[in-house]
Amino acid sequence: MKNAINFQVRFNQILSDHVPSNLSVAREISELLDISLDSTYRRLRNETEYTFNEVSAISNHFGIPFESLGNSQTNLVTFKINLLNNDIDSYLKYLQNILINIERLSHIEDARIIIAAEDIPVFYHFIAPELMQFKMIYWLKSLMNVTDFQFKNFESIVIPEEIVKTARQINQYYEKIESTEIWTNETILSTLKQLKFYWDAGFFSKPETAFMILDDFESTIKNIQKNADIGFKYLQNGTLTNVKFQFFVSDVMIGTNSILAKTNTFSATYISYSTFNFMQTTNEAFNHQNENWLNNILSKSTLMSGVSEKQRNQFFKNIHKQIQEMRVYFENN
Repeated sequence: MKNAINFQVRFNQILSDHVPSNLSVAREISELLDISLDSTYRRLRNETEYTFNEVSAISNHFGIPFESLGNSQTNLVTFKINLLNNDIDSYLKYLQNILINIERLSHIEDARIIIAAEDIPVFYHFIAPELMQFKMIYWLKSLMNVTDFQFKNFESIVIPEEIVKTARQINQYYEKIESTEIWTNETILSTLKQLKFYWDAGFFSKPETAFMILDDFESTIKNIQKNADIGFKYLQNGTLTNVKFQFFVSDVMIGTNSILAKTNTFSATYISYSTFNFMQTTNEAFNHQNENWLNNILSKSTLMSGVSEKQRNQFFKNIHKQIQEMRVYFENN
């Protein structure tokens, strides 16, 4: 009986953490289970036990993994994934999944994110319009093989407005969450290599397109440097927030893009695969192991935000140098 009560309490807490703040948990469950609001509130107050079928229906509806509900086996981890194919709608669903997760976190006061960035965190790709267009087209055309984008040059491809709107919202919510980012000297290289590939492959019909993307990329890097200078996040309109931003540089190879999202009652890990896609888990043992790994990298990294001005300036100076070298390459090829 005690275990059942503990499960009920934990389930309702996880439910509270997962459900977006703009939704009424009670009303959603009442409609989902076809029970009265009074019956729903008794379950939410732990006065009435959920049935297994009710837990299953609620978990599926709100995307709560079963293993997050109890003490999972430490050697067995379940991940939720995004199913992507050559249909552009699957990419929209991928973005909507990111948006749901980042929006939930932004509404939790003690939420924080730790990112081991083998590549530039995806949130930054959605700031400047030309860079956002490039990253999306690269992913959709070259990685997802979206049928409508094949045999077209870059300039003739139009990204649906709903996708652009969703991407911008993702970045706006990220700006509201306390973050710690760990970069290396190689973090920016993938974007530059992708841009060089499109240039060499002749996917740009206008040379100025590539230069405009580089300009946006450099502008984005300057925004990140601005955050690192002060140790807090700036909104894209230039407004300084009270959202803490820690920026570390590691000499240790990271090897993967990994994100740990934490609150005082909830944690989740997001790990990249297939270049830009990600899988997520709320498995406590796995998240604890991931947090230990991240803390180990942090202990071997140099804090650049708010301190270490000389090292910070040298780090970003090297990035701007690489961007300039790419400009010279475009001019000479």
